[in-house]
Amino acid sequence: MVTYAVVFAAVMLSAPENGATPPLPTLPTVVERISDNVSTGMIHGWHSNHLLKYKGVLYADGRVDDPAANNETSIGASPGNAWAWGGAFFRRTPDGQWEKVRSTLESTYLSLMAPDGRLWDVAPSSFDMAEVIRMTNPLDFSTFEVVYSGTCAYMGAGMSPEGNFLMLHAESKDIAAFRPNAIISAFYDQSTGKWHKQRFVTPEGRYGYIGILLKGKRALAVLNSAISDPKANPDFPHYSWRHVRVASCDDLTKDKWVNKGFLMPEYGATSLQDFIEGPDGNGYLAYSYGEANTLDEWRKTPTHHYIARIRHDLSAEVFPTTLNASSTRILIDSKGNWYVLGRASDSELHLWAIDPTNGFKPTREYVLPGTKKLEGYVIHPLRPERFGGEDDGDTIHVVSACYVDENGQPPAAGQKAHHAELWHAQFSLPVE
Repeated sequence: MVTYAVVFAAVMLSAPENGATPPLPTLPTVVERISDNVSTGMIHGWHSNHLLKYKGVLYADGRVDDPAANNETSIGASPGNAWAWGGAFFRRTPDGQWEKVRSTLESTYLSLMAPDGRLWDVAPSSFDMAEVIRMTNPLDFSTFEVVYSGTCAYMGAGMSPEGNFLMLHAESKDIAAFRPNAIISAFYDQSTGKWHKQRFVTPEGRYGYIGILLKGKRALAVLNSAISDPKANPDFPHYSWRHVRVASCDDLTKDKWVNKGFLMPEYGATSLQDFIEGPDGNGYLAYSYGEANTLDEWRKTPTHHYIARIRHDLSAEVFPTTLNASSTRILIDSKGNWYVLGRASDSELHLWAIDPTNGFKPTREYVLPGTKKLEGYVIHPLRPERFGGEDDGDTIHVVSACYVDENGQPPAAGQKAHHAELWHAQFSLPVE
């Protein structure tokens, strides 16, 4: 295992004498390579998760290219499936090094940690399957078993503080636009050990990039459409990620889901990026969005960054942040200050302090030097309110991938990456 860390010191650069805009302040950032060989397909889906903390220890996981994976010998897999991915779990040791804990034949995609130390993982074996595996013994990576098998790998999952588990997945992998599909809700109540299933229809077609806030038996969710629509996107295979629904359920053991359209443009695009619970108990969604009335108009329409406040009754307020950022994540420090972490035009991660009393507009900006290595389009932070485990206070941890050629170097122009490296970055919020 090749593992090393690079530490970047914080500096406040002085303004140049020629009156040009001074460089942004930087934050001390530790950047560590977790693995030098994971799959280029491991970073996928804003709703997925690859980083957890439990009893003070960080754990990461990722997909690994493996032609032997996901065949009839792996847990619950579909014979003849073409997904040649296995998985690997990593642990950060007390001296700051990363070590591989175990390899697995299953394709790790969305990891969650129950309070009893049993790790759950949504590990799809194909597009039309979404197996959920769970440790039978706490922190024993050799004891996974299948506890649920869903009908489509387009999904989302959440873990409550009590150890309840919820998975929402598409009923069918049919991607045709406006061919009604449905969401299957599978809720595991840890107090009884029983599963409770429901179904609700999504008229626009398949949904699958789903973020969930689960507390006890109560859930709030955001769902992004995953459809093929030649009218909205003439370019094959006509993918259109523009519709968003919101859904809630008061008691997953007895009450029905309520859902409604939130963003329903005729033409446009939506990129969901983060979903957290705020101090007021409401959900906060970060996303970029653009809409238009015609295809020609849409081709000239930019997307903008927003934060929406979504209540359990599914009412919402939308705030344009004015941020020019991608892959954003919302952070709140120990004093209640709000931030957005994301990628800026220089490819480094930036941190913006934002003001929730003024439409979440930015007030300060910092650079996290050395974080160009985390170039995957999703940045995974610790998210205990969605995936279980623990946070680390005002210390922030994120993981993502860096794409390289056969020699571990950046691919040449026009060349596809041979594999990826998995990287971790750590920094402290500038608490005031």
